[in-house]
Amino acid sequence: MVAKQGSFNRAAEKLSRTQPAITLAVKQLEAFIGLKLIERTTRSVSTTAEGENFLPIAERLVRDFDAAIHDLRATSERRSGHVSMAVVPSVATNLLPEIIKIFAAEFPGINLHLDDDSSRGVQHRVERNEVDFGIGSMWKPNKILEFTPLFADKLELICHREHELAQNTTAIAWAQLDNVTFLDTGFTKTLRARHAVGESKFNFPNITTLIAMLRSNLGVSVLPSLAVPKSINDLVSRSLVPSESRNIFLITRKGWTLSPAAEAMIDTITRETPQQAERYGLIIL
Repeated sequence: MVAKQGSFNRAAEKLSRTQPAITLAVKQLEAFIGLKLIERTTRSVSTTAEGENFLPIAERLVRDFDAAIHDLRATSERRSGHVSMAVVPSVATNLLPEIIKIFAAEFPGINLHLDDDSSRGVQHRVERNEVDFGIGSMWKPNKILEFTPLFADKLELICHREHELAQNTTAIAWAQLDNVTFLDTGFTKTLRARHAVGESKFNFPNITTLIAMLRSNLGVSVLPSLAVPKSINDLVSRSLVPSESRNIFLITRKGWTLSPAAEAMIDTITRETPQQAERYGLIIL
């Protein structure tokens, strides 16, 4: 500013500082580098040859610093940033589309990355700090993770419409599943009522594969209501007794400071989930 104004007094005015403070700052810089940058006479102030060479570098540094501060402020004000999350497929495909649409409208400068995974995979991704947070059921209690309840959905029997159990219009007892071919998944193995069903020789952790096997009328399985495909006409679902639910949590690392972008996404999910859950008949926890 001294070089641009050709005066310590005018530079001080532009910078809203006192003239002695500006003079001292220049002197300290010159003393530190061991070179004179400003030539002072009784009538004028100008840059030395070294000062002239250094001036464009100094201007670039100031621009870079201002840009860095601007970027940080944009991040803190949630005008830019990046958020990553891992979510179980049933939540990702049903509840989240509308929520993400609202988030994108409110925070257009924030980039979003979403991976769908099993509850076990979601928990592991958060544990390993691969994502900012996760949404899924609790695979196993973990001391380094925080589980904040979001909602619950009831478990339902799912089978082909020509399967013998599909002819029942009333709720089906878990004990009845011991007499049919049961298709296990990673999810069914964690259920409290699973002991009522005998050992299964089929295990299909991938939901797409499971649905294909159900459509072939290979056997029956159990899914949370949110995961039951509503658009496949050859599959039907039935209530189970005793009733059992799947709890869905927001999963974060304890003591971990989330970025403003991740906090903005979590705030949106927390605010919008009750309305979306009501559409699907889910239980708010």
